[in-house]
Amino acid sequence: MKNKTRVIMMYSIALVWIMLGLLFNHFNLGVSNFQIYGSVGNWLVYIGFIGLIIATVKLIFIAKKRKTIDERMEFVATKANRVTFLCLIIAAFVIMIIDGIKPITMPYHLFMSYLVCGILIVYFISYKVLLRFY
Repeated sequence: MKNKTRVIMMYSIALVWIMLGLLFNHFNLGVSNFQIYGSVGNWLVYIGFIGLIIATVKLIFIAKKRKTIDERMEFVATKANRVTFLCLIIAAFVIMIIDGIKPITMPYHLFMSYLVCGILIVYFISYKVLLRFY
């Protein structure tokens, strides 16, 4: 029952993103130089549809099998969070040093998307490695 409630929350958040994006597009908010999607509203609609897809896939997998999460998996997830946070702090210091030597001219939205992708990759790798050794 807990997973179904979580999926319902995912659906509702995705629908809120879509409605917010449509409102932004209707009132022409955030249309200035948002390179890839054209406007903030289009980006919010895109994220909403991605959220709907993820919630649907999660609902399908919930119906197929039930996965029990034991204490070891929670322990490994906590350790992976710690490793990811430490990597983020170290990367922040390295980026500050590199920016001090030679200014970084990458657009902010592109930099943040690379940063989020890097954080997800570090978490996934650290979780899989720690799961194997614990």
